[in-house]
Parts: sequence; structure tokens; C-alpha cells
Amino acid sequence: MVEHGLVIDSSNDEITVGFDCYHSHFDQWLGDGAHFGTTAALEFVKQIMTEQVAVVSWWQNEEWRGSAQLEPLDSAKPPSWAAAGTFNRIRVRSWNGTHNADFSA
Repeated sequence: MVEHGLVIDSSNDEITVGFDCYHSHFDQWLGDGAHFGTTAALEFVKQIMTEQVAVVSWWQNEEWRGSAQLEPLDSAKPPSWAAAGTFNRIRVRSWNGTHNADFSA
């Protein structure tokens, strides 16, 4: 089960795409007449929905500590900010649940 389903928001002159406990910002920058931020946001949504990208989050008991994108075949290695004892479990979530996993850390 995911904390939050797919969320797409277009406020504050940017697009924010979120899934589970992760989100990413895409600015509305223009170039050659194209909205590159919009194109990138749509591509990210496609990657989530086709399970080319999953999300990983790090937790200390029930307290969220951080999250990131994860390509399904990559390992959920600890982030650079994570010192010993800052998290004790890792959670991976994907759109259809194919890559869902929970690990003790």
C-alpha cells in the first residue's frame, strides 16, 4: 500500500509530481517554443505508471526521513545524508506493486 497515490499539481509556476512519499518539481521553463518542464513532468508520470521508476523511502519507525526515485533493478542504498541510526527501515513502492518491498535497516 502507498501513503499517497499519484499527485500532479501545477501551482507556483511549476509542476509537482508525487507518488507515495516522494515528489519532484518541474519548472515551467521554455526553450525553442516548448514547455520542457511540462514535457519532463509527463515523462516522469509515464515512468511511474509503467514501473520504470519506483520510489524508495527511509523511515525511523513510523517517522519519514527521506525519499528518492529508484530504478527497479537498482538497490535501495542509503542516501548520503543518512548517518548511522537515522533510519531503521526502507520501503520501496511502485505503481502496480510489482517492486514493492519492505526492509529492516
